[in-house]
Amino acid sequence: MKRYTIPTIFFSIGVILQYAFYFSWVSFTLLTVSCLLLALFLYSLDFQKTDSLQPNPTVNLETPTEPTPQTDVVFDTETSLPIEPSNEEPKPKEILWKKDPVLLARDSVHSEERTLFCETVKEFPFPFPTEKLTSIQYVYYDGKEFKECYWQKAGMMVETDDNPVEWEEYEEGKIKELLPAITSDKRKLYIPLTMNAHLFGFLCFSTKESWNETEIQPFWEKSNIISEKIMIKREYAKVTKHPVTKLFNVSHFYGMAKSTFESKEKVTLILFKFIDTNFQSEIAIGLNLLGKQNSVIGLGLYQLEENLYASLVSNDRLDPFSEFFNQFIEELDSLGYPSEVALGYSNRSIPDIKFDIWIKAAYKSLEESILYNAA
Repeated sequence: MKRYTIPTIFFSIGVILQYAFYFSWVSFTLLTVSCLLLALFLYSLDFQKTDSLQPNPTVNLETPTEPTPQTDVVFDTETSLPIEPSNEEPKPKEILWKKDPVLLARDSVHSEERTLFCETVKEFPFPFPTEKLTSIQYVYYDGKEFKECYWQKAGMMVETDDNPVEWEEYEEGKIKELLPAITSDKRKLYIPLTMNAHLFGFLCFSTKESWNETEIQPFWEKSNIISEKIMIKREYAKVTKHPVTKLFNVSHFYGMAKSTFESKEKVTLILFKFIDTNFQSEIAIGLNLLGKQNSVIGLGLYQLEENLYASLVSNDRLDPFSEFFNQFIEELDSLGYPSEVALGYSNRSIPDIKFDIWIKAAYKSLEESILYNAA
């Protein structure tokens, strides 16, 4: 009740002033109304305070309560729960085909030997013998032009773009003759990477001092190790890859499938057969490239026949592969390359299954898929 003394005092002072100086019914009415409104406002505050102080019948106010521990929520998977709509937009999938499928395939085949060259020099870099050597430039030769591939300084290897080489005609002529060369300022030493009269490229050794003729032979001998590795990988590629598409060939497929089967790895053999599809070789090359980039197609695609391909996919990658392949075909359709592909598969779900039965099961599954599409 102490709060109501304020409007009472305010009203009393107003009345005294009214009679002492000048009395007006209008001012007296305003004074009365304002005091009543103030009293009602104070009454509402008391009402709210009374509600907030009412004790909770479920809580013992005399003794402090311990905090209620958080319990894990267990959902009944058998009961369908309502899902609240989310305002978040689904994350868009990354586009697979960032380049025209035909152009991508042709560029891939054209750059196959450059890729092999770059992989080899990265795996077997030239050792830095002395502090005199400041950097090494690795350059690939495609039979027409020299293009930069890697740049090395000490233990650091940096991949570069296909930058043209800046040098004199004399130095280029010596390299094409499979001979080393030193620039006129003695700052660069060029050593060809060659084996059996094949020029793969060259190494450019840079220094802040100067090179002399006596230093050529040690660098040339050490560079022969890289040339041998490049030759070995080239010969291996000739044996294991198709000469046109550069995909793994049928003999390599049976070798890898046999070793995989005997190791009892959990893989699924998937066969792909393109039906009435234009540019099917280019699309298969794209499937190989994009599949390896997304880690869903194993080591790569094997070409068994003209329009028949195979892949060994790990069982734990089957779901990502299925999602990838659906997106792969959908994007081809949107790009104007409609493709009809029949799929056959076979896994090792049958215990003690033999290798030839495993392969035949995939072909039988493929035939069923072809008949289903034809129907």
